[in-house]
Amino acid sequence: MSSAIPLPQIDSNRHPFRGMDILQTAGYRTKPGMRGPCFDQDIWDLTAVADAPASWPRSEKILDFTTIANPRWRTVARAYLMARILPTHPDVAVLPQAYRTPLALPTLRHEVNRLTAWFNHLSGAGISSLSLVRQPHCDTYLSVISRSRTDPERSVTPGTVAGYVLTAQALMAYSPLLPDCYAPGFRPWGDRSAAEVAGYERADVNQTAPVPDDILRPLLCNSIYLINVVGPHVAAEATRARQAITSRAGIRSSLRLDQYSQVIDEVQRQMRAGVPAPRTTPGYIARRLAAGWGQDDPLLPFAFDSFVRDTALSLSKRRDLERLRPHLEAWIRQCGTEPPWCRDATAVPRADDRSAVPFAIPVDHFGLETMVHVIASAAFYLTAALSGMRASELAELTGGACRREDRSQSPRFWVDSRRIKGEDFGGVPDSWVVIEEVHRALAAAEAVTGTKLGELLFSSGSNSGNRYAALRNWVNGPCGQRLGLAPIPDGPVHPRALRRTLALSIAQRPHGLLAAKWHLKHVSVATTEGYAARPGGHQAAFLAEVQAEEEAEHTRLTVAAYESYQQGELPSGRGARDLIAAFRAVDEELAAHETQPPVLTDDRRLERLLKTRAKTLHVGAANYCWFTDPKKALCLTLAGTPDATEPLIGMCDSARCPQATHHPQHRQTWANQAKNTQAVFLGNPRLTPLERRRAEDAYDRAMRIVYAIDAASTGLNSEGTDSGQ
Repeated sequence: MSSAIPLPQIDSNRHPFRGMDILQTAGYRTKPGMRGPCFDQDIWDLTAVADAPASWPRSEKILDFTTIANPRWRTVARAYLMARILPTHPDVAVLPQAYRTPLALPTLRHEVNRLTAWFNHLSGAGISSLSLVRQPHCDTYLSVISRSRTDPERSVTPGTVAGYVLTAQALMAYSPLLPDCYAPGFRPWGDRSAAEVAGYERADVNQTAPVPDDILRPLLCNSIYLINVVGPHVAAEATRARQAITSRAGIRSSLRLDQYSQVIDEVQRQMRAGVPAPRTTPGYIARRLAAGWGQDDPLLPFAFDSFVRDTALSLSKRRDLERLRPHLEAWIRQCGTEPPWCRDATAVPRADDRSAVPFAIPVDHFGLETMVHVIASAAFYLTAALSGMRASELAELTGGACRREDRSQSPRFWVDSRRIKGEDFGGVPDSWVVIEEVHRALAAAEAVTGTKLGELLFSSGSNSGNRYAALRNWVNGPCGQRLGLAPIPDGPVHPRALRRTLALSIAQRPHGLLAAKWHLKHVSVATTEGYAARPGGHQAAFLAEVQAEEEAEHTRLTVAAYESYQQGELPSGRGARDLIAAFRAVDEELAAHETQPPVLTDDRRLERLLKTRAKTLHVGAANYCWFTDPKKALCLTLAGTPDATEPLIGMCDSARCPQATHHPQHRQTWANQAKNTQAVFLGNPRLTPLERRRAEDAYDRAMRIVYAIDAASTGLNSEGTDSGQ
């Protein structure tokens, strides 16, 4: 590094980026009548850019360089970012270590944050020029960025630290374009990469944790209830509220004296009907108190302005209220006040005991908006959980995005959005095949929010954390508990985790929560249909993720079966002999590679030896199918398709199939079947003799399989058993 040749500096007064329109120069379109920011500005406002993804929040489009304490380094930051945006610029392309891929606009905010942290750390250390930076300054900075700013006791993830380190190092590559740079030959942390400095290792597998069952169960059950039971009533009330607010917004004339009688007549009519006066919001009451209203004024909570607008189609003044005070006070004295929305709410069955309760208690406008947000959020998370769509794709959903394709066998449901990840700025149109529950959820969200054709459906969908917090707080609060909703425990829930949960649930069928709540075969079929309809679309990538998880799960189950075999817990069923023979072959292969002294068996080597067998595994609800030979598959023989490449696992008769095995984890399923058969059929005195014989045969077969599993798992039959014969 010390022998590096110093590159000449560019005069900041004649900088190649000086006066450039950032968006226009980088080739981005701008909205009509708007211009992008100029390079020389200390605040870059990127809101003028057209085609921006909906998941890119406005707050991240404003890049504020004034947060950098040293004014000279603000120019350094702008020049560095401009060079990253324009890698083909003549003055950038000649730099040997410069990045060749342009920096995406949505990532600029992260770079600004990292540059600000680095430069302000140096300023705090008394450094006024980058040429004075030495390795001790870098080491101190590393200790700072490795701890959370909000909680110093908590460590930051190595991946995050690596990003900060990389930005500090990358400045060296652009030294000739910067008005201030490191000393010749100096690079923070020397030749070590950012990953090495931070201790970051890129994982070979997806490390996103699925949503735990204790959170997922109430989230999905509550979402279905809110969408199907409460949603239609909230949609009707929200529509009425929007119509009222729209009609009020068009009123411009003030209340005339001749209209007083009209208002008084309406007050009298409401009094005779026993209707409470409309109550205003707590915020408006606070403003009245601040303006000098008395705490004991009976008209303090009265929504006078909206009442006059609805009654006389006019604007009201304080003097109008005073002139009408006797009549208004009499109304409130007789009937009281009550929030205007969701009065006389329709009764719905509670989620827990199905007893009837009103779908809502009377609420003000903000309470109604909260319910609308809750229903839309329920649709958001149900869609994420059952479609596998990413947050960026959910954010692109618009009114009218759902469509139905009627086919001869069953309808196909489509959702139109945009694919953002991995695409050019703004993404590309894409369509998803979804199940009916998702289609219904999005229709409910569209109805409650009043989203028009082409308008964004989830306006704040990018901030899923706030959306989830609002949903959880409402469900766990008085409103949700009044409806009998199950409380949702605290924990992280976001579309990435729900996508991961769905992929694992499909791959690990038939077990798991989602399989119990929804027929995951339908989700899998929808995903496959989406892939077939658009091979290059989102569902192709999701299907590949599912297949990778399925392969990993089948390998895990095969290894688990092998380990059980080693411990003397043998499989049973007609396919047990072949499986045990395969396991013995693995034993021989491992024995041939043993070393002296003995070492532990390498898990990866064991997985490699069992991988071929794992590829033949198909998981049934009560058995494993080792599909090695289609001609031996009983299901294909019965279906008349002996040349099929996969078994018909739904038609499996594992008691008779020569490729099926039973394991200890299947015992409870067969025991439950025997118990139910005995209770429901054999205990029924009205059963015909033929039906009774069939029930007895089914009971005997289930019990034989249970006994065979017990015998094999205790090693009583070292060769496995042929259960169900």
